[in-house]
Amino acid sequence: MYQLKITIDKITPPIWRTITVPKTFSLNKLHHIIQIAFGWWNYHLYQFGEWEHKIGDPILWDDGETTWDKKVKIKDVLKAVGDKLPYEYDMGDGWKHTVVLEKIEVGGLKGARCLDGARAAPPEDCGGIHGYQELIHHLHHPEKDGYIELLEWLEDNYDSERFDIEDVNTELRGLAKYIREFDKENEL
Repeated sequence: MYQLKITIDKITPPIWRTITVPKTFSLNKLHHIIQIAFGWWNYHLYQFGEWEHKIGDPILWDDGETTWDKKVKIKDVLKAVGDKLPYEYDMGDGWKHTVVLEKIEVGGLKGARCLDGARAAPPEDCGGIHGYQELIHHLHHPEKDGYIELLEWLEDNYDSERFDIEDVNTELRGLAKYIREFDKENEL
C-alpha cells in the first residue's frame, strides 16, 4: 500500500489530498482517484510525467506518442519514499499537481482511501491559476463588479475552504463503477 500526497502546484494556501492506494493500481486508476479526490468532472485531457514522455490515454490524446496509463503501474514510476510524479489535468487551465510517495506500507486495503486533505479544488473551467485567484478575490469582495455573475456561474455554494473527506471516501468506494461508466461514455 502506498500513501501519496497530491498537491496542486502554485496555489497558496495549498490544496492537497493524502490518499492510500495499492501500489499495483495503474496510473489510469490513479487519474480517476485524483478526479474524485479533488471533486473534478473528468472532462479534460490529462497526463502523468513530462510532455516529452507523457503517460495518459492514447485514445484521447490520439498523437501516437502517449504511453498508455492502463499499462503503467504506480509502483513502476514511484519506487521509493520521496519520489515525485507530475500530473496535469485540463491543458487549457493547466492544473499541474505533484504526486509524492510519502509512505510504503505492507498490506492494507484493496482499494483507494482518502486520509486527509485541505481546501476545495478550483472549479472546472475557471481559467487556471489566474482565473482561480480572481474568483477567490470576487468571493471575498462581493461589492466588486461581476459578483452576481460569478455566483450564477458557480451554480452552488462553492466554499474554497471546504473539504469533505467523507464525500470523497464514499465516491472512492464506487471507483470501479465510476471507471466503467467513464470508459463506456467515452467509448474506451
